[in-house]
Parts: sequence; C-alpha cells; structure tokens
Amino acid sequence: MRNILILLVCIAIISCNQQTDKKGGSDQKLVDVDSLNSVFVASWNNKDSVAAVSIIADNAIVMNDTLLHNGINEIAKNWISGGLKVISNIKTVSSTKGASESVAFDGGTYSLDLTIPGGPFLKEKGNYSFVWTKTDKNEWKLTLIHIEDVSRMPNVK
Repeated sequence: MRNILILLVCIAIISCNQQTDKKGGSDQKLVDVDSLNSVFVASWNNKDSVAAVSIIADNAIVMNDTLLHNGINEIAKNWISGGLKVISNIKTVSSTKGASESVAFDGGTYSLDLTIPGGPFLKEKGNYSFVWTKTDKNEWKLTLIHIEDVSRMPNVK
C-alpha cells in the first residue's frame, strides 16, 4: 500500500512539473499553493474542526508517522478531533511546490507545539507533503497529507 501511495505522489509531482512549464495555450491561472496551505494551517491553529474537515477530500489519505488514516470520516474521527486539542502554533516552510490545472503539491518542513494532557509541553519538527486535487465543483481538496515527525523535544525555557 505504501509503495502505491509513493508512486501516486511521484506521478502527481511529475504531472505538475510538466503542466506548469507550458507556455501559452491556456488562459487559466494556476492555483496559489501557498494560499491553499494557509487555509489548512489556519484551520488547525484556530482549532476549527469544521474548516479542517471541509478542505479534505472524501477519499483522502493521511500518513502520520506510523499511522494511516483512510477517508474523511476516519481522518476526522481519529486525526483531526484529537489533534486539534493538543496541537497549536503550526508553521510550515516550503521546499518544493507546484501546480497544474487539477493537482497541486507542496513539501517542506514544519514546526508545532504539542501539549499532551497531563504531559510535558513539546516542540515538534518534521517534514510534510501535501497533495491537493481540484474537484468537479472547482474546489481544491487535500487528497494526501504525509507528516513525519523528526524531533519531539520538551520545551526547555
């Protein structure tokens, strides 16, 4: 399953690169990937579960360290509802991004604050990949979210 997901991400990236290099031919403006990502980050930083769920596709996949969540219902129940309670101050720094008329992607690093009830306050840093897909209704939805924690350290003041 993981190999299939990696293959799909690679195909999406290659497809985006090919289509973003086109000259002329299309008057359609490509989506601003930063604006898509800012909506995602704001929904989490504002602890807005309705907004967070609304931008994720019904058939989306979230890969978070060793966890895999399939479909919006599982993602909302097992990732968003718990995550919004303990995560704050998300910041992202893009390393690569691109867009075509129907697919957009971004990958980079993130940092966030993690407050586990009864536990320590942690600073987490890691890598992320987002793949956005344009729906038949011309809405952009997250179809793949991959988050890899690379350091989770107590906040020492």
